[in-house]
Amino acid sequence: MGEVRDMGAVRAVYDLSPVPHALGGVSRYMMSLAGALRAAAPDNGVELTLMDVPAAHPGVPGPGTDCLRLPTPFYMKVPLLRRIPIRLGWEKRSRGRRIADIAGRPDIIHHSGVQPHAPDGAVSVVTVYDLSALQHPEWHTEDTVMYAERERDMLLSGAYAAVISSWTGVELSRSLGLPEWRIRVIGGAADGVFTPGEPSPSILGGYGLKLGEYLLHVGNFVPRKNIPFLVDVYRRSRRAGVSMPLVMVTSGGWGGISVEEGDGVRILRKVDDRHMPHLYRGARALLCPSGYEGLGLPVLEALACGTPVIASDSSALPETLGGHGQLVTERDGDAWLAAIDGLRRAERTDELRRMAGSAPRRTWRDTAVELCDYYGSIAER
Repeated sequence: MGEVRDMGAVRAVYDLSPVPHALGGVSRYMMSLAGALRAAAPDNGVELTLMDVPAAHPGVPGPGTDCLRLPTPFYMKVPLLRRIPIRLGWEKRSRGRRIADIAGRPDIIHHSGVQPHAPDGAVSVVTVYDLSALQHPEWHTEDTVMYAERERDMLLSGAYAAVISSWTGVELSRSLGLPEWRIRVIGGAADGVFTPGEPSPSILGGYGLKLGEYLLHVGNFVPRKNIPFLVDVYRRSRRAGVSMPLVMVTSGGWGGISVEEGDGVRILRKVDDRHMPHLYRGARALLCPSGYEGLGLPVLEALACGTPVIASDSSALPETLGGHGQLVTERDGDAWLAAIDGLRRAERTDELRRMAGSAPRRTWRDTAVELCDYYGSIAER
C-alpha cells in the first residue's frame, strides 16, 4: 500500500549533510536543532525527514544520528567508471530528483549548510549563521568562501533565510537586499545539559583545575575570534597580578592562528561534550572577545550555567548577552585588562554571576517551534 500523508501538514526535509565538515558551534547548532525539530514537528504541522547525503562527504562519517540516507549511485562506487560521472557532475545534478524519490516530494528542503540541491517544486530554506566569509574573505579558507558565495547565490535566487540572530538578519538584508518577508529570526539556545550547579570535582581535577580558579574561553582558533588579542591581554593581566590560568577549549581552526601554552595559558583540544557543563560551572568567568559572531553559543551556554560572562561589544554578542554580563569594547586592550582584573574581587564576580543567573532560558524546542511556524508560512505563500 502507498504511504498515507497528512494533507494538512507541511512536508519538510532538513539536510544534515554539512555536519561532518562543520566545526564547533556550527555543528552543535545543526545537531541540536535537528533533535528538537524531530520532537516538535508532529505537534506543529510538519512532517519532518532528517536527511544525509553521504556523497557530499565521501570517506567521512555521517552526522551520527538516525536519518534517511540518500543512496549513492552505483557508478560512484566503481573506481574506473566513476571518473566520467564525477567530471560531468551526474551525481550532484541528480540529487534533487533522487531526494524527491525517497522523501516523498517535500514542500520544503532546509539546507543547514550549503548543499544546494532541491527537488523540483520544493522551496529552499537556508540557515544563515553569519556573513563573515562574504564580508571578510581573508578570515576564511577558500572552500568556506566558495560555500558562502553559493549560499548567497541561493538566497538571491529566491531561497528563504532562517537566521540565528536579529543582527544576522539585519546584515543579510543590508548586504544582499533580501526583503524582510524572506528572513525569519530562528535564534538558538543552549542544550538542556547546560544548567546551574556544582561542577564535578573529579572532572575538574582531571584537567588539573580548581573551582572558581580559572578563566575560560570556548571557541575555535580562527581569525574572527580575536585569539591573539585575548592571549596578549591575559598575559598583561598576569604581569598585573592575575594568577588564574586561562583555559582555552578548541576543536580546531584555520588562518594560521597559533597559541603557545605556558605563562598561565592552557589549551584543551576536543574536550568530551559531557565535560563542558562542568567546565563552564567551574570557571570564574567566560571571556568572549570575538570581533564577529552571528550568535555566540558559548555565551548562551555560560549564561545557562550561571557563569559570569565578559564579551566584546561587536556583532551579535550584545544581543546574545542581553544585558546579563559585561560588554567591553572589542579591541580596547586597557578596557579588557580592567575587566579581567575586576574578576579578582569577589563582589564583582558575584555581581556578574547574579546577572548571568537572571538571564531568561530559551530552549531548542522554542527554536524548533519557531522554525515549524516559518515552514508553515512559506508553504502558504
